Amino acid sequence: MNPLHLVLELGAAAFFVLAAWLALRRGRLPFLELVSAAIFGLLLEQANQIIFETYEYSPEFTLAIDRAPVVIGLTWALIIAGVMRITDALGVRRRYAPVVDSVLAISLDLAFDAVAIRMGLWTWRDIGLEQGWFGVPAGNFYAWLFVTPAFSVLTRWLREASRTRPMLEWLQLVVPMPAFALLFASMIPFTILKPLTDREPGGGLLLFALALIAFVGVSGWAVWGPDRGRADGAAEAILDLRLAFATRLAIHVVFLATLVWLGLATSEPILFAVAVALLLAEGPLAVLASRRSGGGGRWAPARVTVGA
Repeated sequence: MNPLHLVLELGAAAFFVLAAWLALRRGRLPFLELVSAAIFGLLLEQANQIIFETYEYSPEFTLAIDRAPVVIGLTWALIIAGVMRITDALGVRRRYAPVVDSVLAISLDLAFDAVAIRMGLWTWRDIGLEQGWFGVPAGNFYAWLFVTPAFSVLTRWLREASRTRPMLEWLQLVVPMPAFALLFASMIPFTILKPLTDREPGGGLLLFALALIAFVGVSGWAVWGPDRGRADGAAEAILDLRLAFATRLAIHVVFLATLVWLGLATSEPILFAVAVALLLAEGPLAVLASRRSGGGGRWAPARVTVGA
């Protein structure tokens, strides 16, 4: 038994149990959304390893369902639930929300994935540590841009539909299947264009960068533009806003501390700088989300609209 793996598993489980308890206190749907997010995380990890065979998890995880460690599914649920809560607190309209969810999620992965492989949590096949993004293939980051939106777009739609028909809430448990289908379809453009533009193992960073720029541009408009809805969403959120940020902070701190401990701060200064910058960005983001959600209508822009 690997002590590091066990500590990570227990930590993620504790966060998830707390999140599940708080979600259940708010109602049936928040709890079902959290559970389905965990199922989605396990499904995509299991299916990706079978279909694409580009990575594999360490066998030292204590609890796994076939190829997918349970802790990964729980972590996916916390990440997805957290970014959805933050997006709602920022007053982002539903039509833009999945894109903002995506940017908030990828800001975590850019900081920890390259560290995680050096910790031995998982291994990317056929790619060296000097290739891709410090050993992580560009296709992984491109996929991250669509993992959260695939789940959140369906979950937000069902959340709206179930307001007048509460029994529809149970359909949340089957959301992981169509969400994975959306994720799979979103990978088709990258799969086609990558061999044409970058044949290097782990290549495709330009394609990812272009997609990320587009997502960030839409997110900037959604968060700071005039076309915003009312900031809040606390009543129907999966996670409490404080827990959403606490989870993100824990992820950043654990992997940044490990990065320093492994000596990567000096050997890979760019990776270190990115990790620190993304951690520091959490502060202004938390302040903005807290002020908007706490201020209610006082933070409404000149033109506030209601609906999608």
